[in-house]
Amino acid sequence: MPKNKNIAILAALCGLSVQCGPASAHHSFAEYDQANSIELQGKLVDIAWQNPHVHFKLLVNGKMWDIESNSLSILRRTNATPESLRAGDTVKMAGWPSKRTPDRLFVTNVLPQNGQELVLDMRSRPRWSATAAGLQTTWLGKGVAANGQATIFTTWATDLGDFSTAFPWLPPDQYPLTVRAKQVFAKWDPVRQTVAPGCRPKGMPSMIEAPYPMEFVDKGETLLMRMEEYDAVRTIHMRAAGDPAKQPKSLQGYSIGRWDGKALVVETSRIDWPFFDTNGVPMLGPEARVVERFSLNADGSVLTDEFTTTDPETFTRPLTLKRIWVRRPGEQVKPYNCVEASPARK
Repeated sequence: MPKNKNIAILAALCGLSVQCGPASAHHSFAEYDQANSIELQGKLVDIAWQNPHVHFKLLVNGKMWDIESNSLSILRRTNATPESLRAGDTVKMAGWPSKRTPDRLFVTNVLPQNGQELVLDMRSRPRWSATAAGLQTTWLGKGVAANGQATIFTTWATDLGDFSTAFPWLPPDQYPLTVRAKQVFAKWDPVRQTVAPGCRPKGMPSMIEAPYPMEFVDKGETLLMRMEEYDAVRTIHMRAAGDPAKQPKSLQGYSIGRWDGKALVVETSRIDWPFFDTNGVPMLGPEARVVERFSLNADGSVLTDEFTTTDPETFTRPLTLKRIWVRRPGEQVKPYNCVEASPARK
């Protein structure tokens, strides 16, 4: 895979931006210099173990650092826990410094006072010891075959071991953008801007890349697509659907579904969301629509969401991308419980 495609995939998870890590679905990680890791030692003043991102306050030689980490949704599926971290302890932290603020850091490794290192980023390795907590994770690994009849009605997870199957976005210069879309995107600053700041959820089709588990629930007249990120619930109208033209616009739009054999086809219109992807590429057309085809592989271990976006004001032709989900027994859609104002950032 070309290097620029890999960068775009990493960016997708970030909210995203170039060269981010799996934390990023909530704001741009282009802020951090990921080619430069630094180490700090100081007094741990505060801990905010929560979504959308875990934060710490670290007092280093009289200077208070704002330390950011992955989301709680990521970390609670590893064996890194906050039990060994206590306010008042002296700890070491290593990670990527901010490009825009001299007292901010994205932390990858923590050495608590008890000496049991924590790895808080899945791409990192132990820094101060041979082993560390945080390396055991349910985020890595392929899908597992269903026992019995394969079905879409189960919980689906993301394999973060292969970003190429998890996050569908292309490098912006590979999109068939119109002249106007290129002009709008040229004003986007990935270091200072994000499509979803704080606890403000994403809309369609940006939300397709949500990295956390989701499940389909059959309610008869409708299907629900429950997503852990932002506790979002997409409603897909299967029977007695209303006229989309008469529906109010919303972040998720108005979705009508039908079965094509075993595949679920969903057409979404009436979208009130200004972005196509999570890299800041705009979606300009008021009548933009997204058609998704959810299909299972033979053993029910993989669910593919192939989606085609039509928006003549943004793209010179319809654009088709794929998002892959995997079946992982025991996975659940957990409460997101996003906290808008992190105590560690006050």
